[in-house]
Amino acid sequence: MPVPLQEFVRQVLLENDRGAKFYLAVHEAWEAVKTDYQERNRWRRKTTLWAVMWEETVKRLAEVVADDPDLMLIEHEDTVSIIAEGAVLFRLKHASPALVTSNYPTPLAVAFDDHSVDLYGFSGLQRVELCYVPDQFSETLIWVGIAARQDGHHLWKIELDGAGTVAPPIELPLEEKAGDPAKLARLKPQPDQDERGKKNDEEK
Repeated sequence: MPVPLQEFVRQVLLENDRGAKFYLAVHEAWEAVKTDYQERNRWRRKTTLWAVMWEETVKRLAEVVADDPDLMLIEHEDTVSIIAEGAVLFRLKHASPALVTSNYPTPLAVAFDDHSVDLYGFSGLQRVELCYVPDQFSETLIWVGIAARQDGHHLWKIELDGAGTVAPPIELPLEEKAGDPAKLARLKPQPDQDERGKKNDEEK
């Protein structure tokens, strides 16, 4: 299976406004959680919040899939993924600000970012994660986007917003390095005092 390619995934998200629709599905799910579970801060297990959030988000993503003929919702191993255009598989995850997700280390979970193997009966798919990141108090979402990893190492990310994918920051040109001092203009050598004296005598 290929390593996920950032620009390829970005184009898949731009098609049919998928990036914007994914973003809105996540935020609508979060608003539903805040409205329907106002006592969530009393829950002893914080993972309960993210389990509920996952369910609410999947419900809304299923509606997005239903309106897009090139999206497919698949259920496997007690989870759900979305396949876009038969090329990219998205897995939904709650993540930390460093885009670290938590998974019980089952063989399938460990293999998700091992791009030398195929999973779930599909071959050749680029596997990435659709992540939502809360603030430290779990009061608001501070980031929604796509993250790619390989063998546990972060590869790249794409931020999403209501307009689709957020353009990457413009990289300013690097500051020019100081020129080689040997190539800089030098002062014209000045004649010594005896030479200046001889020149003055000649001009008299």
